[in-house]
Amino acid sequence: MNRTNGKIAEQSKEKISKALLSIMEQYDFQEITITQISQEARLSRKTFYRLFSTKTDVLNYYFESLYRECLILIKSRQVQHYWDVVQCYFDFCEEHKSLLLLLKQHNLLTLLFEGSYKYSFHIFEYVRSKEVMDAFALPLPYLLAYSVGGMYSMLLKWVESGMDIPSSMLITELKKGFMSPNI
Repeated sequence: MNRTNGKIAEQSKEKISKALLSIMEQYDFQEITITQISQEARLSRKTFYRLFSTKTDVLNYYFESLYRECLILIKSRQVQHYWDVVQCYFDFCEEHKSLLLLLKQHNLLTLLFEGSYKYSFHIFEYVRSKEVMDAFALPLPYLLAYSVGGMYSMLLKWVESGMDIPSSMLITELKKGFMSPNI
């Protein structure tokens, strides 16, 4: 594969995703056209369709980069426990508050959830190990679905409230709730 073309394609994908997010600040996602995105990115429609099929594909591409970035953050913090993963995830989300509020405005937060589940396997393997992952092969998809679903529901509540509570306080209160014998 020609490295220049690969690099140019990646740069074009980034331009397109940034263009879409910029346009979403002014227009409803459903009303945005491929022509608008292409013009904002200063690329042709042909280039758009060579790289993506739909606007949703553009968002999924952007989310993939966020998932990888979050995984890098988890690794850089050398996370080893569930609650540390949760804290890291919500710290990461807090850093992307404007994006999350924009996605909420366009009713697109569910797209973020779908990819989070897929990446939960990578995170589990990093925090535990491939051996533990293999040992729990049967229940793991259900355990991760339960965990990611709970974190997603919590994220929705947090975004709906404007994300005004700092992530550190949010997780501290959540831990207290789970540890309380009264709840």
